[in-house]
Order: sequence, then C-alpha cells, then structure tokens
Amino acid sequence: MNQPASLASFLKMPWLVALLLATAVGTLFSAALNFGFVNYDDNLYVTENHHVLGGLSMDGLTYAMRSVEGGAWMPLTWLSLMLDASLFGTKPWGFHLTSILLHALNTGLLYMVLWRMTGRSWAALAALAVAAVFGLHPLRQESVVWIAERKDVLSVFFWMLALLAYLHHAAQPSARRMAWVAFWLVLGAMAKPMVMTFPFVLLLLDFWPLKRAKYFGWKFQSYWPLIREKIPLLLVCLVLAVLTVQLQGGHGGISQEQLTWPLRLARVVENIGFYCRMFFAPSGMAIIYAEEPLKAWHVAAVGVLLAAVSLIAVWRAARWPWLVVGWFWFLITLLPVSGIVRLGEITVADRYSYLPSVGLALMLVFSLVEISSRQPRFRSLVAGALVAWIGMLALATWADLPRWRDTLTLFAGAYRNGAHFIACDQVAAELYARGDYAAALMVCERGISANPRFASLYNTRAGCRFVAGDLDAALADFDRAIAIKPAFSAPYYGRALIYVRRGDLVAARRDAEEYVRLGGTLNVAGLGIPAP
Repeated sequence: MNQPASLASFLKMPWLVALLLATAVGTLFSAALNFGFVNYDDNLYVTENHHVLGGLSMDGLTYAMRSVEGGAWMPLTWLSLMLDASLFGTKPWGFHLTSILLHALNTGLLYMVLWRMTGRSWAALAALAVAAVFGLHPLRQESVVWIAERKDVLSVFFWMLALLAYLHHAAQPSARRMAWVAFWLVLGAMAKPMVMTFPFVLLLLDFWPLKRAKYFGWKFQSYWPLIREKIPLLLVCLVLAVLTVQLQGGHGGISQEQLTWPLRLARVVENIGFYCRMFFAPSGMAIIYAEEPLKAWHVAAVGVLLAAVSLIAVWRAARWPWLVVGWFWFLITLLPVSGIVRLGEITVADRYSYLPSVGLALMLVFSLVEISSRQPRFRSLVAGALVAWIGMLALATWADLPRWRDTLTLFAGAYRNGAHFIACDQVAAELYARGDYAAALMVCERGISANPRFASLYNTRAGCRFVAGDLDAALADFDRAIAIKPAFSAPYYGRALIYVRRGDLVAARRDAEEYVRLGGTLNVAGLGIPAP
C-alpha cells in the first residue's frame, strides 16, 4: 500500500506513534479520575483492606506474598495498590490514575509489539489500528475503571513486556534471552494468573508474523524445537493453572453448580458468541449480566458460525495467516474464562475480553488492510470505514464512562439490563443506605425471585421491613438469611435489634455476640443490651 511521504516518515518513528496513541487512550479514560470506589470488590481490594490502606510496608509485603484474597495469588497486584496508597493517599483518584496509565502503556506496547513483528510499511498502519481498537474499545472500561480489576491491566503490562523480550529472543535465540521472557511471564503471573495461555500464543506468533515455522498444506514442520524451548514456560503455566483452580475452589470462586458436559459446552459456545458480538457491536454493557436460558437453536446457530470461522481460518492459513493467528489468539486466551470452569456467579464479563480482543482486532484489521492493498479502488473505503469504526468506539467509551461514577449508577444500569440477582442486591443496598426503603424492597423482591438462595437479599429486605414496623416478616427474613449463610454476620445484628424490641435480652445478647464473633464492627453496646 502506497502511503504519503509524511505518513510513511511518521510511521518510521514507532516510539512517537506509541506515545501519541497512549496519550489519546489516557485522555479518553481520564474522566474516571473523578469517579469514586465501587462497593463491589473495591472494599476487598482497597477500602476495607487495612494492609492496602497502610501503604507499602514490611507488613504489607508479607500480606501480599501470603494472601490469596480474591481467590488467587497475586502479590504484585497487592503491592501496586499499596504503592498507590503511599503515593496518593486513600482517595480513589490515585488508584484510577495508575490503572489508566497502565492501560495507556499496554496500548502503546501493543503497537510496538505488532510494529516490530510485522515489519512491512503498510502493516504499520494495521498495527496502529489494532492497538487503537484495543485501547479505545468500550469493553475496556471494566478492566481500566474498576479499581478491583487492577490485576487485568497490570498482568497485561508484563505480558506485553514478555512479548517484546520474546521478539528479541526470536531474532537470535539463546537461553539468556528466553530467561528474560520467563522473568516477565512470572511477573505477569504474580499480577493475575490468566497469563497462563502465553506460551500457546507464542506458538501462534511463531507461525505468523515471526515465520519461525514453515507451513506446507495441512502439515506444520519444524515445530518441535519451538515447543521444546517453551517447555519451561509451559511448566510455569501448568503450575499456575493447578494453583488457580485450587485457590478459586477453596475460596468459593468456582461455582458449585453441577452441569453436564453437553450443557457446559453449550454455555461455552454461547459465551464465545457473546464476546464476538460485543466486540463488533458493543451495546447494553453491564458490570454483571443476567444469565440467559440456553436455547438449542441459538446454541446450534452460534456453534455452526464459530466452527465455520475456525475452518476458514485454517483453510486460509497459508495465504492469510493472520486469520488463524488472530482467531486462535482469541479462543486460547479466552479459554480460562470461557465457562469450562465457571467462576463464581457469572458466566460472562467485559473484563474477560481484555486480552482476547486483540486476536479479533488482528483478524479484522489485517484482513481489511490486505484487501485494500490488493484492490486499490477499495483503499479509501477501507481506510474510511476503519477510522469511522475506531472513532465510534472511542465515542461509545466516552458516552458510557459515566455509569462508573458510583455504585448505584453502575448497578442500576446492570439492573435495567437484566436484573442479575447480584445487581439487585447492590442496588437494593444502595437504595436502603439512601433511605429509599420502598424502592429497595421492590428490588429485593425481584432479586429473590431470580435467586431464592442469596442471603444478602433477605437481609436487606428484612431491614426494609424492620423500618416499616413489620417485625414478624423482618425476623423471618433474618432467620432465612442465617439459614442460607450461617457465617453472614449482618442478619445477627438485625435479629438482635428485633429481640431487644421484644424484650428478649437473652436471645439479643446471643445474636450480638455471634455478630461480633463473625467479624461485625458496629457498636453492639448501642443495642441497649445490659451487661450480664
């Protein structure tokens, strides 16, 4: 593709291009500096975590190295949050600033990686477009703006550094250079274990654009030496996978819902289809999505489409290698969160697309640029379409960012988008805290109908009924919450209040003591229970 001389000269300064792109991405997300914490996991990671709020210290270092809070071992994530507290204090803007800067750096580094790998002048434009799509896409909001998801942007920062180190190794292989790759990979794993797919992505890149392996028809040759050099990386990732499953299971991060393999695979197909749709036409984004019932015809249609894309990508591998590389980058990096092992109460999440979306962008952009390279009459059309799409993505991100302003705004959007019971729980709790008990009660009813086994909803509904003076119904709800989750402290406090009202001070004291034993921090003396 012929380029104007000024543009060609500009693209020959990749660090400048990367810096300008990172600046644009950081500017777009800078609105988040005015947003607060979210009362959903931000309490675990920051607002109620005294180790983090205390900043960097020996105690904090010990906690970071030993903690498996959040269901994973991620000491670098904890240390980065502690560093924010030391540098900026405990206000949310400092934590947002670091996450925004990391995402901007990731975008610039992605451009540098693609620029170094692809080489040809026209490919520099494709690399720029891929990085721009990655950095500006509205699906990035959850990873960038949600402080609890620092692990996403931090782990991918080390992923990109590992890729740069691998390019250095690929140019002149050596054990020393591969050791640097392993070093950055381990740091990425210490931020978030999702980097476990990294060695498999390297094998894809060996085929294209690095061309370290030759392809003839349906056979790959010269792959064993490439696999052998990655065995240390594969072992690291195997340990990560086992450790992650054990930690997630031990901390309730893996759903106990038992699904047959056909149903589980059907859900995986639906989930992959969801990420494809949201990549090309993002709409109705939410921090948590209600689980849609599986429909056989829809699963079959999506499955056929995904299989067709896979076959076409493999069939065209010799001529359009970016199709197979991009498509399998997407599938492989999505695999840990695709639903094969279900994590918690969710099936899909915007943040899970952070790294996999690079593969889809690679497929789309390089194909369009190749078409315009071969068909000059389509060049202006393709360039205009790409620029317009990237501009629309940036505009959509800018327009959607305000929903992250506070907890109620964020979960109210999710509530309107399908009323997942966790969204109902968060909205009801926020409405209750603001004194809108009637609205909170209505939201609780909807959440309980969606999941009658969620203790927190019964606790909030009991509070609404208590305020309304319906003590019998409130007591029944507190009892139900305790029966579902005996280690949940809050309903013991509420039930103690009812017992005080009724003069049953023995029962009130028993519940108050259980509340304190389970970690409750409210002033139990305020219940008015006399000392024995």
